Amino acid sequence: MACEGGIDPVDVVARPRSRGRPRSTGAERAILRAGARLLAERGVRRTSMEAIAVAAHVSKATIYRRWPSKDALILDLITRAADEPPNVEEPGSGDTRADLQEWVRRALDEERTPLGAALQQLVRRAAEDPALAANLRRRELRRHRDRFAAILERGVSAGQVRADLDLPTLLDMLSGPALYRRLLDPGPPAMHEPGDQARAIIDIVWPGIRASHQG
Repeated sequence: MACEGGIDPVDVVARPRSRGRPRSTGAERAILRAGARLLAERGVRRTSMEAIAVAAHVSKATIYRRWPSKDALILDLITRAADEPPNVEEPGSGDTRADLQEWVRRALDEERTPLGAALQQLVRRAAEDPALAANLRRRELRRHRDRFAAILERGVSAGQVRADLDLPTLLDMLSGPALYRRLLDPGPPAMHEPGDQARAIIDIVWPGIRASHQG
């Protein structure tokens, strides 16, 4: 059963091991379970490496051998939770407009989860931490963009989306609302229902990207 925040700790896969003493997969699973639970209960600010160590029944040294900082551990939790492709991606509904709308909705809806709140904190801190910013781009933002690209490329192949689109710019346009909310405008939930906002975004964008014979 997945815990709050969208991560299924039982299915967490151990990170690649470096040379030296073998790492305990059981310890990693316990650390990730504890981190996900504490983030859900306390939020990122009140979740410390000390608290995770106590909850996981490991030493802080055991955690630091795997993750150099709390930010690194949280980023790992976020990316592992998102590793399972959403239903709209594999194999897709066959309706590119619906797939895009669903993926935008999911991106917006993630902001309401504990891991979404943790990602907001990482994005803010990345503005002053080049190493963290590079890790975010490499792991989380690239994954997010690659999944958008997969939907759009299927749409082009199916003749539903124009083949001459500037895909990087379009991906920025579709990803932008979730990033804006992370940085500037969390807003009251009633003002930002993900399904309604996703529909409004795609209603605006779709006429400009659909193939000429599409309605």
